[in-house]
Amino acid sequence: AACFSMALSHALTQAGNPPDSLETSADVTFQPGEGITGIKLTVRGAVPGMSADAFNEAAEGAKLNCPVSKALTGTTITLESSLA
Repeated sequence: AACFSMALSHALTQAGNPPDSLETSADVTFQPGEGITGIKLTVRGAVPGMSADAFNEAAEGAKLNCPVSKALTGTTITLESSLA
């Protein structure tokens, strides 16, 4: 979750919308013998002047570009995002 949060914060700031706060969590599904089979990212942000649609788009972009997400290619990663 930390890598995703840093990627999202950076993307928002670069786009001119620095967040006041981001709360992120990651729920990981682990199957013995298989390893990590799924990750559910949840993020709630306070970003002045940003619409929910724009925030969701930025969050999806951060999910795709996060180094950890890239390293876990093949693992199902879902995202739930909302504005505070």
